[in-house]
Amino acid sequence: LTTQGFGRLCSMSKRQSAAVMKKVQWESPTPLSESAGCLKRFRAWATAEEWQKFHHHYSHYDWWMFPVDDGSKSEYNVHSEGDITELQRDPLWLGRYLESIRLVAMSWGWDVEAARRVEVPLGDPRKWEMWDVRLSKIIRSLWLFRQHRFLQSMQAFAREVQANEKEGRGFSYKGNCLDELLHMRLVDQ
Repeated sequence: LTTQGFGRLCSMSKRQSAAVMKKVQWESPTPLSESAGCLKRFRAWATAEEWQKFHHHYSHYDWWMFPVDDGSKSEYNVHSEGDITELQRDPLWLGRYLESIRLVAMSWGWDVEAARRVEVPLGDPRKWEMWDVRLSKIIRSLWLFRQHRFLQSMQAFAREVQANEKEGRGFSYKGNCLDELLHMRLVDQ
């Protein structure tokens, strides 16, 4: 898969404006729910070293934190190249987006910048928690937003997870193969 073939984006039937997408990144669309992740909460969890909060099965932050073109919540999907370009050109949004990826990766014990695992003490909650779908969304989002360095790092993490924690098994979610996350490449670099 390469961005050369990019163009298969969802319809715009439930499209939210980029302004709303920017807001939910910071504040989360469900402010009453403690489990709803957003960068504000990610920072608090990381500062308090409450890494396990990133792993809650009821916390669906990946829907709005890592926009993709084909997610199950279309109101948080990017629907055109224009959506992607508008968000890429916003330095505040882009910085928060990359910080969010760094924090989620760290909750899995991965340093995105160094492209390697971090050493964690025994019993530390920073570990892979079998979130194939979250990893897939992060990698697909990085591919869509053409974030080459982070894409390569997260794919290196995926390969390590597949070789070690998954013992060679592929990535999947509800019976759907997600192994494309290992093969996405950017050709416009």
